[in-house]
Amino acid sequence: MIHLLKIEFSKVRNYGTFWTILLIYIGLVPLAFFGLSSFSIPFFPEKSELFGFPTVWNYITWTASWLNLLLGVLIVTITCNEITYRTQRQNIIDGLSRKQMILSKFYFFTALAGFVTLYTFLIGIIFGLIYSESNDFYSGLHYVGVYFVQTLGYFSFAFLFAVLVKRSALAIIFYILIFMFKFIFVLTLGEEISQYMPINVIADLTPFPFFTAIFEIAAEQDPNFVAPVIISQTVRSLVALGWITSFITLGYFVVKRRDL
Repeated sequence: MIHLLKIEFSKVRNYGTFWTILLIYIGLVPLAFFGLSSFSIPFFPEKSELFGFPTVWNYITWTASWLNLLLGVLIVTITCNEITYRTQRQNIIDGLSRKQMILSKFYFFTALAGFVTLYTFLIGIIFGLIYSESNDFYSGLHYVGVYFVQTLGYFSFAFLFAVLVKRSALAIIFYILIFMFKFIFVLTLGEEISQYMPINVIADLTPFPFFTAIFEIAAEQDPNFVAPVIISQTVRSLVALGWITSFITLGYFVVKRRDL
């Protein structure tokens, strides 16, 4: 595994776009997180309630999840460049099997998702300690693990999409549009069934922090209000892991059958 990771890292070591996008992500997460506090949020009016434990875990992962699209674009670009410049063929010539080539990609995605999750976790700790005590540190911490699964889901889907489309610009456009228009699944399949669709289930892993408060207010204002049926976080995570496995497996079979 270490050998395959070294091969993947050597491909991006001198790739300026990789480091530029990664640095943009590193800078935008705390800025976007703190910037959202400038909006008037009636459910949690005080910064200490937004940035403090345990609310901070849901709030920071939900904020960072929007930037996963940026990292997904990076994965699309890297993968399409390898196809365009025949890097995959060179890997095969150098002795890697197609299975090892796909595994190296999965290891790289996992390592990058781990780094991103760790960084987001540290940002949450910093804000949490500044705006609250550490008494509720562990409450809500599961959102960090869920965020890791979500990030890996974005990466694996981006990889599969890049493998299928092959052209970087076109793949990036369609990749972004699919996530932007995921509500189409809701309109065509309904609220309950659409939650199991790959794009929806991955994007919804880090839910909007104030859904419960919104539903409570809606129920108070309208006695006939019925909250939508939302699958549990455990079920959502398991379904997402199933889709991630499917993305990587399908990507393997596409590469296996393709003439590199």
